[in-house]
Amino acid sequence: MPTVTQYQIVFWLCLLGTVFLSLTPSIPGEQLFELQDKVGHTTIYAVLFFICARAYGHHYPLLLLAAVLAAFGAGMEAAQSMTAYRQAEVWDMVANTSGIVAVWAVMAWRRRRR
Repeated sequence: MPTVTQYQIVFWLCLLGTVFLSLTPSIPGEQLFELQDKVGHTTIYAVLFFICARAYGHHYPLLLLAAVLAAFGAGMEAAQSMTAYRQAEVWDMVANTSGIVAVWAVMAWRRRRR
């Protein structure tokens, strides 16, 4: 099982990767299905929150971590609107938050069962 320090390192690397991918031009291509982009947003932020919770959940409440990560996602959308090649989308923020909330709900439920 990874240590807390390892989760922290992985979290910050993933967060930096998310910033990079969010602010670089997207590669145009055909999507395999209609909502592929939204599924990607949901998955990325679900994984980010899971890693964040494993890295920092012993120091901070899960709800606080979820709120901070959701604010980060909103900030990334705002930053995209400031580029000439990306645009902010409200539905991307909804997808980001959905991923976070899904993982938060499972983790909060598991903590209560203990």
